[in-house]
Amino acid sequence: MQSRDAQARDEDGDPIYRKNQHPKQAYRVTMTIENAPGPFGAASAKAFYDMKDRDQCAPFDASLGMSTKPKEHAIPVSFQKINDTVFTAMIYMDGMVDADYYGKGVCHWEFGGFGVSLKATGGRAETAFSPSLEKKYFDELKQKTTFFWSGGYPRSNLEDYVDFGEESADKYAEPNRSNLFRINLKAERAPHESHQPAVRRTDPRWLRQA
Repeated sequence: MQSRDAQARDEDGDPIYRKNQHPKQAYRVTMTIENAPGPFGAASAKAFYDMKDRDQCAPFDASLGMSTKPKEHAIPVSFQKINDTVFTAMIYMDGMVDADYYGKGVCHWEFGGFGVSLKATGGRAETAFSPSLEKKYFDELKQKTTFFWSGGYPRSNLEDYVDFGEESADKYAEPNRSNLFRINLKAERAPHESHQPAVRRTDPRWLRQA
C-alpha cells in the first residue's frame, strides 16, 4: 500500500513507519508442536518487514556508503489456540505502508518472515524457543520443521536463553538427538473474507505475551 498522507515523526524528528490498516495479502500460519516436554503458556510472534530501497529513499551517509536509517520493522502478531498443540496466526504480506518517509521518494517495504517465541510460563529466566518461517516458505507454501532439545525446557543453564533450534535432527549429537521435540510452521493463503487486521482473537486463559 502506498500513501501520500502527512508524515508523523518521533521526538528525534525521524519519520514513524506506518502499519497498513487495510492489508489484502493475507496468509494463515499454522504452528504444530510435537512431543514437547511440557506446555507452553506464553507465546509471542512478530512479522518482519524490510525496506528494500532504503539507500535510495532515505538520507545517505557518503562516508559509510549507505544510509543509517532503520530498514527493518516488526509487527506483533497474536495466535489463536486450536488445541494444546496447534495454533494459528494471520500474517499480511502488505503489512507496511509504502510512503515518502524522508522526502526523497517512496520507500518500499517487503515481507521478510515470521518469528515465534514460546516459553513454559513466561518467566524471564525461561528458555525462549524461537522457530521462524522465512518468506520463501510463504512463496512456496511449504512446511518448515525446527527441532529443539527437550532438556532446555523450561529453562537452560543460561538465563533467558533463546533457542533457535535446528532444521535437521542430525545437527544434534547423542544423547541429545534422542531427546528432541519439533515445531512445524506452515503458511497458506487466506480467503479474502478473512482479512480483518483489527481483530486478533486470543484466549486470555492460555496466552500471555512472552
